[in-house]
Amino acid sequence: MLTPRQNHVLQLLWLSQTRSWLRHQVPLIGSIIAGKPESMTEGRMDGCIDIDPTTLRLPKNARTFALKVRGDSMRNAAILEGDVVIMEFREARHGDIVAALIDGETTLKRFVVQNGVPYLRASNPKYPDLIPARELVIQGVLIALLRLSER
Repeated sequence: MLTPRQNHVLQLLWLSQTRSWLRHQVPLIGSIIAGKPESMTEGRMDGCIDIDPTTLRLPKNARTFALKVRGDSMRNAAILEGDVVIMEFREARHGDIVAALIDGETTLKRFVVQNGVPYLRASNPKYPDLIPARELVIQGVLIALLRLSER
């Protein structure tokens, strides 16, 4: 779950940011586990990533943030440990990869709706489906993936 501090930082950045169609700054607000869900520790802003919004086809009012991936539950979706995912605050659709809060813990998984019941699915067969016991809150939908080569 995004911490109150992370939400505050994002709100300030989104409100103050002048949207140049030459570049857009996406706040990097920490990491997300792609594995067994876990409680998110107090978040911090790790800087910003400059992107070209036309390349990502972002609407002018897009609210975006970035997270560094930890774990291997999304490897068959080509999301690996150390990758940076660019997320957008918007409604999730069946099949979207999402940052989600499930029963108080955060994770990166595929959003699935079957017979009207939403749940989360890993893209690695060693991880089970996650069916919420109490709550499932989508915090962002994947819109881009960045992978830096090792130097």
